[in-house]
Amino acid sequence: MKVLQSEWTKLTSLRSNWLVLAGVPVAFTGLSALIGANSSGPADPTLAVGGGFLLYALAVGVLGALMMTGEHQSGLIRATLAAVPQRLPVLWAKAALLCFAVGPILVAAYFGAFLANQAFADDALSLGDPGIVRALFGAVGATIAAGLMGLALGTILRSTPGSIAAYVVGLVVLPPVLLGALPTSVQHTLLPYFPTLALQGMFQVGEPGEAMFGPGASGLVVLGWVILMLAGAAVVLRRRDV
Repeated sequence: MKVLQSEWTKLTSLRSNWLVLAGVPVAFTGLSALIGANSSGPADPTLAVGGGFLLYALAVGVLGALMMTGEHQSGLIRATLAAVPQRLPVLWAKAALLCFAVGPILVAAYFGAFLANQAFADDALSLGDPGIVRALFGAVGATIAAGLMGLALGTILRSTPGSIAAYVVGLVVLPPVLLGALPTSVQHTLLPYFPTLALQGMFQVGEPGEAMFGPGASGLVVLGWVILMLAGAAVVLRRRDV
């Protein structure tokens, strides 16, 4: 419990964390309303639900990485690990707080952006349409999972620029490169297991794309990635000198 309290104090003591977590959803909700007002034709349900996913995932993923790399840069990690010599409770506390701190904000952000977008759209969708609420919560879960991946990268790499670069390359740059470089047969076999497409599959409405699993299978793939990356982070944190 003391570890959780300490990590909560660290998370909430930086105004920049809350400015990002509150500012990004507010900004995107306004942008979603503007997009809805200028759109025409029937709405794409998946885009209406998860249009802000990459933006939210980048913000939360970078926050996750900074929760660990920020301590390495400031030197606070030495005091933290001296107070918690087992080390691993520090990682688990950061992971738990990341989930519980950003979860409610993301629920409000995704539902608010969806409602704002559809309030102005022609042939608007509603929360009562099949799969919409499930997809919205899937987007929330996918974004939290992306944040945990960022935390794992920050723990493994310890460098803020390196962690952010690795995260952005993996989440944004690599998927389109692979889509353009790999043969179609390989794409259908390999890419559904890639983190970005699995994350996006969690909020898919309707039939999934050719290189994507459905929401349930995508969620299992993402869970596997989160467990694998956090396990690797735990091993590194336990064995490596500060």
